[in-house]
Amino acid sequence: MAISLQKTLLILTLAYAGFVLFAHLDDHQLEIYDEARRGVNALEMARGESHLLVPTYAGEPDHWGTKPPLLVWCQAFWIKILGPGELPVRLPAALATLSLCVLMIWWTARDWGSPYIGALASLVLLSNWQFMGNHGARSGDFDALLLLFLFLQVMGSYRWIKTNDLRWLGVAALGVLLAGWTKGVAGGFVLPAIGLWMLLLPEGRQQLLRPWVYLGFGLAILGVLSYYFMRNNIDQGYFELVRGNELGGRFSEATEGHQQPWYFYFQSLLFDRAAGHLYPLLLPAIAIGLFTKKLREVTLLSALAGVVSLLVVSVAATKLYWYQGPTLPFFSLLVGMLLFEVAQMIRRHFKGASGRVVTVTFLAGFLIFPMVLIIDRVLDPREHVETPLRKAPFRDFIRDPMVEPPFTISIRNYNPNARFYAETAGNEIAIKSIKSLSPPVVATTREAGVFKVDERVVICSSETWEYLFDRFEVKEIYQSGACKLVKLTKAREAALN
Repeated sequence: MAISLQKTLLILTLAYAGFVLFAHLDDHQLEIYDEARRGVNALEMARGESHLLVPTYAGEPDHWGTKPPLLVWCQAFWIKILGPGELPVRLPAALATLSLCVLMIWWTARDWGSPYIGALASLVLLSNWQFMGNHGARSGDFDALLLLFLFLQVMGSYRWIKTNDLRWLGVAALGVLLAGWTKGVAGGFVLPAIGLWMLLLPEGRQQLLRPWVYLGFGLAILGVLSYYFMRNNIDQGYFELVRGNELGGRFSEATEGHQQPWYFYFQSLLFDRAAGHLYPLLLPAIAIGLFTKKLREVTLLSALAGVVSLLVVSVAATKLYWYQGPTLPFFSLLVGMLLFEVAQMIRRHFKGASGRVVTVTFLAGFLIFPMVLIIDRVLDPREHVETPLRKAPFRDFIRDPMVEPPFTISIRNYNPNARFYAETAGNEIAIKSIKSLSPPVVATTREAGVFKVDERVVICSSETWEYLFDRFEVKEIYQSGACKLVKLTKAREAALN
């Protein structure tokens, strides 16, 4: 490819990445469960209502989300800077993904032969439909930060072995520490692949005989474990919660009905709505990389990191589509490398302007379709949310100028989406559940809320409507969509008896 064409690719890649990661980032409300729960954690921490090491939910230690608090710290920081809302909750993930793309470009420039491999890999990564949705690049969840720190482990390990510079061992160890403080056990998913790769290389085996590798990674793992011990001292019983949630529980048996066949993630990649046609390129990419001397070792490491991560999550009983995330940067690098190598062959065969046209056509044939789909998703994110609006209509109704506080939001039971928007809307808005809340949703059992005559209540579901209508005479004040603002005017006799 001509120099101008290569520079154009870099510029367009970074511009595209910036657009699809940040455009309309705060347009749709927080997803009802995990994302909104992290939002509540961050909001309460930003207000100084929780211990730095113990995120809280509804004012109590969060015993459902047992992950270490690095993500919540980042979200709380941005809430302090920008104020409460969707943007500060999602900003850490978007920034982490952009950083990952920049690092892929930088690493491929140093060790893969061209930064344009990283640019193409970034486009492949950002073409994954599921990664660009919930629990991904634009979501207030752990996964984007985890991917960045797993990548640091792999890149740092490679550069340490190939340059014998201990600073890169420090980078890899830092990646272990930060990944562990982001998502616990998942922060070590690529360590077996790194160890196996070192065993396969003569210089890697030499480093395994030296104490630095054990000191570096050992201190990082000790740093991760320190969080668990510190929190258990503050929040008694935390070890038992972690054992059930992170260690044996999700791995040995499917939780919350998330049981899928062993090939679930392989199927998910091959049938990805936007990038499914790219992942069959992995096998020829690995073959070409292993048979190309300058790419052999880096191809082997990336393939091991992706495959080992995929096998680990495939063996686990609980399967959720975002668990495939750790494989994506490494598979994207391999696909990007193949696209670049083929483009180089095209340029050598076709000279001048015709070569540029054929090269652009070749790359566009693989990338334009997923890029158009992702742009459409970003431009209209409300059309592609995981939570149907009927399950979480609270944000828009609360922000409606016709709905004036004070009032109480009534919910059926557990709804962190409603709690986040109630807590961000001001002190004159309360939230009450019509059913009791039990652990691990909250740390201690909370009985159903008590409603009173003259209370103004927001009702957004038939179940809460029936509950309140059976107990009170109500006067409708305002309705919009699925939600009503009513006043409880009189207790019904049946409810009093």
